[in-house]
Amino acid sequence: MKFLLDTHTLLWLLNDETVIPAETRRQLSDTTNQLFVSTASIWEIAIKRSLGKLVISRPTREIIDELPAIGILLMPVLSEHILRLEALPFHHKDPFDRIIIAQALVEEWDIVSRDINFPLYPVNVRWN
Repeated sequence: MKFLLDTHTLLWLLNDETVIPAETRRQLSDTTNQLFVSTASIWEIAIKRSLGKLVISRPTREIIDELPAIGILLMPVLSEHILRLEALPFHHKDPFDRIIIAQALVEEWDIVSRDINFPLYPVNVRWN
């Protein structure tokens, strides 16, 4: 399976994975699954850090550099994702969440997130 990690899921994997449910952690550690994080998540981290809304000790560059070592691939935002985003209903307005949802829909990947808004969209959400 291929999983697209929501931003908070990535941060918890890097800082305190015990927040993630045990079954979800098991799925994420299964080496037969592929893990991805959106460049939009890295963008979100950088923006929130610069605004003082996210305080983490690890620099954004270090997070990016660490991804391959922990088996996470970076997924760029592609034109197909943007076109799918345009067609999404406005169940909520978070632009980072919406592009992550659009990416998961286009790529046909499950999203790993505890965000209560994600199940409002036609995407598979893992958080169990």
